[in-house]
Amino acid sequence: MDNNHEELLQEWQKRLGLLDWKIKLKDNCTPDDMAVEDSNGDVNFVEASKVARIDMMDEKFYGDRIIPFDWEKTLVHELMHLKLSLLDNSGSDLQDRLLHQIIDDMAKALVDAKRSTQ
Repeated sequence: MDNNHEELLQEWQKRLGLLDWKIKLKDNCTPDDMAVEDSNGDVNFVEASKVARIDMMDEKFYGDRIIPFDWEKTLVHELMHLKLSLLDNSGSDLQDRLLHQIIDDMAKALVDAKRSTQ
């Protein structure tokens, strides 16, 4: 695993108040490794135990998409699923879609804010 990726995980766990979660990071995944088709990242977690595994797609599989590949933003997106785990998988398709869009907007805003201060 890339040391920088592990450092980013630790940094964002601290920033998001997720230090009580045990998170395993698996990067350089292929599209076949991903649970959701056309996703850049995926998180599997057990809320009660606060354990999770984040799978991150290797950039070489990203392809030609409208938005450039952003590993850090994808990581923050997956961590936000943990932060809001009580609201995730509600059983309501509309609520889950809204939550996912909010998570993506927040991840982008948080990473943009960090980068604007560097």
